[in-house]
Amino acid sequence: MGYKDGREYDYEELRRASRSPDPTIAKNARESGERIAKESGKIRSMREALIKAHRRGDVENIKDIHSFIQGKEDYQNR
Repeated sequence: MGYKDGREYDYEELRRASRSPDPTIAKNARESGERIAKESGKIRSMREALIKAHRRGDVENIKDIHSFIQGKEDYQNR
């Protein structure tokens, strides 16, 4: 797993969890890291906008983003 597009904190947490003595936690951490690494540009951009809105406390923009992506397959990171 490498650093990518502002997800340094996420990768660091997943890196720690992937070394967990609990095999389920370690497996889930590795799988989550793989999903993040495969994010599309649309998902990455939406996530960055959502994080910025949260940092600003822009509740209306947060609601708009959630409303926009709800039910849209393009924005589901699976």
